Amino acid sequence: MIKALDLPATVLRPAYFIQNDLRQKDGLLKAGVYGAPIGEKGVSMVDIRDIGEAAAIELVRREQAVTPLGRETYALVGPDSLTGEGIATIWSEALGRAIRYGGDDLVVMEQRTKTMLPAWHALDLRLMFARYQAEGAVATADDIARLTKLLGRAPRSYAAFARDAATQWAKG
Repeated sequence: MIKALDLPATVLRPAYFIQNDLRQKDGLLKAGVYGAPIGEKGVSMVDIRDIGEAAAIELVRREQAVTPLGRETYALVGPDSLTGEGIATIWSEALGRAIRYGGDDLVVMEQRTKTMLPAWHALDLRLMFARYQAEGAVATADDIARLTKLLGRAPRSYAAFARDAATQWAKG
């Protein structure tokens, strides 16, 4: 509709939020397992702070423009292509202990999720992870370059997020 009506707008398309993985805390710390069934195709997760910053920059830019600006679309992504095994390695380094990847079993993930969330939400997550496993969600070099230019710096990495989370968890 934005395109059909030729509206001057910025569309922000965020990838999987890095901070979703804060929910992995118990599995990581108690069982030594990273449990999100990300798969091996790769996902370019985005830090929510980068989403907020990109939105603020664009809101201010549009507000201060003398004339209406054209349509812009930004893929809000992280700088890395992350796999389940790769994320487990990042957590191993951040936590200073062995972390293993829990695997790609979507049925088990959905069953466990249903104990905490409504069935429709568990199904939604299973479908999302199935797509990540089948197709991945890897940012292009252009996506990363455009976001870097918008932010004036590189997007935050998953490894930096994991180190920060591990530090906070160690504090209690």
